[in-house]
This record gives sequence, C-alpha cells and structure tokens, in this order.
Amino acid sequence: MRSLTIAVALSYFFPLIFAAYKIPQRSGFTLTWSDTFSQPGSISSEWQYDIGTSYPSGPSNWGTGEVQRYTADARNIYVSLNKQLNIVPLRNPRTGEWTSARIETVRDGFKCQAGGEMIIESRILLPRGDKQEGVWAAFWAMGRKFRRNGNDGWPKTGEWDIMEAANGGNTILGTVHCGVFPGGPCNEPNGIGGTTSIVRGIFNTYSLRIDRTYGDWQKESLTWSVNGIEYHKVSGYDIGDNKYTMLAVKVWLRDWLAVPTTDDQ
Repeated sequence: MRSLTIAVALSYFFPLIFAAYKIPQRSGFTLTWSDTFSQPGSISSEWQYDIGTSYPSGPSNWGTGEVQRYTADARNIYVSLNKQLNIVPLRNPRTGEWTSARIETVRDGFKCQAGGEMIIESRILLPRGDKQEGVWAAFWAMGRKFRRNGNDGWPKTGEWDIMEAANGGNTILGTVHCGVFPGGPCNEPNGIGGTTSIVRGIFNTYSLRIDRTYGDWQKESLTWSVNGIEYHKVSGYDIGDNKYTMLAVKVWLRDWLAVPTTDDQ
C-alpha cells in the first residue's frame, strides 16, 4: 500500500500572494490526509494548537530551551485571504516577551504499513530578510506517545524532522531521532541528520519518503528531499536496531526562538 499522507502549504512571517497549493498526483499513491488552508481566518478542526511553554507532563520550554510562548492569537497564526497559513513570531516591545505558534494534527497514527511506502510533504516559504537570529522554523513528525509520556517519551517515541531552518540561513536540516538519550542508535541528542541549501523567499516543497517495500527492516529507509531532489537517506542498517525504524506519528508545524537579540523582531 502506498499513501501520500500529509500535504500542506505554509508561509512564515508575512502573507504572500501565491495561489493555494495544488496537491500533487503520484502514480501508485493514495492521498490519505491533506490541508490546503482554503478557508481564510483560523486553522481548521484538523489541527490543534500547542499553548504555553510545555505539555502538561512535559519538560519546560518544550525541552529545547525555547524562549517564546505559544499562542492561538491571530497575530501569531492565521490563514490569509490568499489561502496560506502564516506563522508569525512576535516580540512585545513593552515586556520583551516573544510569542509564536505551533500546531499539530489532531489525527495521529499515520503509519507506513509493512510492504508499502508513505510520503509526508509540505510546501513552505521561508522569508528572506535580516533580524532572524534565534528563529527556528520546523516541519516534523513525532511518535504519538510523546504527548502522553512527556519527559519519558523522547527520543524513544521517535522523531522525523522533515525541515528545520535556523537564524535566517539558507541551510535546512533533515534528521531522525530515536532510541535513548544520550547516545543510542541515533546518537542523541544530535540524531542522524543531513543538510542541503535552499532559496528563501519562494515556496519550496519538503518531503520525507518512508520505504518499507523490501520486507527487511535493515533495508527500510527514510529519504529527505527538497523540490524532488534527494539529499539525505537513513536505512534500518544505519540505525542498527529494528525497534526504532518505523513508528506511528503525528505532524507538527512551528516557529520557535532560541535567545534572539532584543532588536530581532
């Protein structure tokens, strides 16, 4: 079975004038979930907001040292009239507090079945411009047990970082996290990652392809690509432990900040 599992369109910082994302058709794949943000205003019921600075049972600052507070405020997250989701980190000039937004799919349990393939994909615009120090945009999937397990969940729940981009740079990162902290089969906390360069200020398509067609866990693989060009691949053989190759996931979108300078806003 093949499934094109996630297809979403995003833009960061400010609304743009591009048309809504048309879901690609792929031979042999069936679309199982998508959101093109076709209704201006707030996000659909397919998503839920993460609010504050942690899950109720999770580590503070979302476990990554983030300085912002996540909100559902329309100034931080909204769907524009041109049908794009905007996630906007903001600094309050009076208090110095940073706010941003992070959402995750309500649906969980997205999983590539044995013998099949699955693609998780999003079309995202990362803005050009100065004053992006500390801003870290991300599109990723995490094991569904993470929210329930809190401190005990990561990295054994698994995490696939499909796109991370920091500080306004042109380098993006794709990473798999798994196993135990520190060390383990995925060398935590670093994970097993690869990088490539992108052009900011335009929409790029970020994809993760999960392949389980071989029937051998050592040959199962995760392949990262940008605009159809592969740049990173990890197989079960690379990880070396069949407990950590595949998982059931939810999908997250976020913009977070790590100690930005006071005038970056």
